Amino acid sequence: MVTSLEGQASADGLVDFALRVARASTAERVSFHAGYRSVAVDPGIDYLSVITELRRLVLLAEMKGDDWRDARDAADALAPYRGRITVDAGVRFHPQNGYTVVPRLDVHLASPSAMQPAVDVRVEPIFAPGPTAPDGASVITGAIIEATFPTPPSRGVHTLLIHVDGVYLLLATIDLTRMP
Repeated sequence: MVTSLEGQASADGLVDFALRVARASTAERVSFHAGYRSVAVDPGIDYLSVITELRRLVLLAEMKGDDWRDARDAADALAPYRGRITVDAGVRFHPQNGYTVVPRLDVHLASPSAMQPAVDVRVEPIFAPGPTAPDGASVITGAIIEATFPTPPSRGVHTLLIHVDGVYLLLATIDLTRMP
């Protein structure tokens, strides 16, 4: 996990690495990004993807390509994400809930010593195909959640907790020790 792009040699090496991954074959890029996906044991979570500073740098390199002149440009592009980790999760809501608006979602990242709330949460609803609710509104069957947290001080195993409407809980394990 990248904690900073400080030091010119270190920054240049990270940018070179990010550009190498961004220019690699599709199979190599897929393999790199696969290391940041976690399998959730909770049946209410379809997928979980973690974006550390290093992965963010690679994602930015995939978008920017050869537009970076040097490590300073890369550091500037990474600045809004520095000291942050983002977790993307696809979640399903129980179909009997019949939500027509996104329920309240409380998202936390827990480690053995602390639990921290997300500093930013973005939610995109997933609507059910087919008929709408009796009042004509579309039924929401899930959501794509993007939650941003301060980067944990340790690379250990963390737990993503998502409370839905204060009623039920979705859990997933994030093992930062196995992420490149």
